[in-house]
Amino acid sequence: MGKIKAFLHKESIKKSFMLYTFACILAAFLLSLLLSWLCQMCQSKICENRIINYQSDGDRTLDETDGSMLLYPDVDALNEIELRYYTARLSFLLSPFEETVYNILSFLSVALVPVCFMVCCWITSVLFYRKQLQKPLEILDNAAENIAENNLDFKISCDRQNEMGRLCSSFEKMRAALQDNNMEMWHQIEERRRLNTAFAHDLRTPLTVLKGQSEMLLRYAPRMPLEKISSTAQMMQRHITRLEAYVNTMNDLQRLEDIQIDKKAVPAADAIEQMRSTATSLCQGKKLVFTPCPAGREDLRLDFPMVMRVFENLLSNASRFAAETITIRVENRDDYLKLTVSDDGQGFSGKDLSNATRPFYKADSETDPGHFGMGLNICKILCEKHGGYLELKNDGGASVLAVFRQ
Repeated sequence: MGKIKAFLHKESIKKSFMLYTFACILAAFLLSLLLSWLCQMCQSKICENRIINYQSDGDRTLDETDGSMLLYPDVDALNEIELRYYTARLSFLLSPFEETVYNILSFLSVALVPVCFMVCCWITSVLFYRKQLQKPLEILDNAAENIAENNLDFKISCDRQNEMGRLCSSFEKMRAALQDNNMEMWHQIEERRRLNTAFAHDLRTPLTVLKGQSEMLLRYAPRMPLEKISSTAQMMQRHITRLEAYVNTMNDLQRLEDIQIDKKAVPAADAIEQMRSTATSLCQGKKLVFTPCPAGREDLRLDFPMVMRVFENLLSNASRFAAETITIRVENRDDYLKLTVSDDGQGFSGKDLSNATRPFYKADSETDPGHFGMGLNICKILCEKHGGYLELKNDGGASVLAVFRQ
């Protein structure tokens, strides 16, 4: 009983089709029964009228042997005559026209049955299509045309709760996924364009210097003192080294985009100890406050070399900007490993919070020419590839949270 109630309350094309089919069969049966009954009534009416006319011509009685009909007049009331008759051959009694009509009615009483079923099936099919399929199919057709034209700025909505409604919902999920992918691709293209612009801008200075120095050497080298030639060569060597570093950085960035995550089980105690040792080595000359994670997983399932690369980049930035103290907090909970590296320096400016994770971004206070502004961008890429994220904020100084999904 419960299954029957659930079936009746659940909206589905299967249930609707069954109901429409039942209604079609019932309507066809009743309609064919009605039309057959009408044909038979018309046949009876033809016979009765003919018999009454035949009897009114003279009170004659036909014998079964010589004719077709035996009449039994029986008068029970003044104005009412009951006729009971037996028909053996209608042609004896009916005119040719009446006999033709009678035969046509006999044919129709049988032939109208399949006709009724065909008509009811056609009407039911049209109603079923218009009520159940037409609107969802139009929605899906319009959505397919928009997607084919690469127009994803629309919504697919269908108020039906049946299979067609769920199909429309699936199309909407596909449209949203395509739109998100297109937006992500557009952001990547924009980021690559901005990266190329920044790279070209930063290359322009050392290339200009090298060009000027090389021209000067070609023109004045024979008359220049050795000390000047030596200093010029050293300057050119510094800029060449800087260009090499730029090229290596760009290669590293390209490799980061293609890197694959390789998660392996690492004992939590060993991972914490390695982080503590690395922090002690990189933060020499600064006060280090290391807070290990509370009780969590005994084994961390991570791409640990990638985690350590992020950790080292964050420590390098913190040691450059910290006044005296660097604080490190490690949390191991809820399937995530969270690393927080803070310093007591000036912190991030509003511009830094918005742009520090972009490639080749340098803070206004940055004075180190060997720093290319790629550290936080690399950290962001690696965290996202590991299913996490990078978050920048000010907490008495600069504070960076790196999250990795285990």
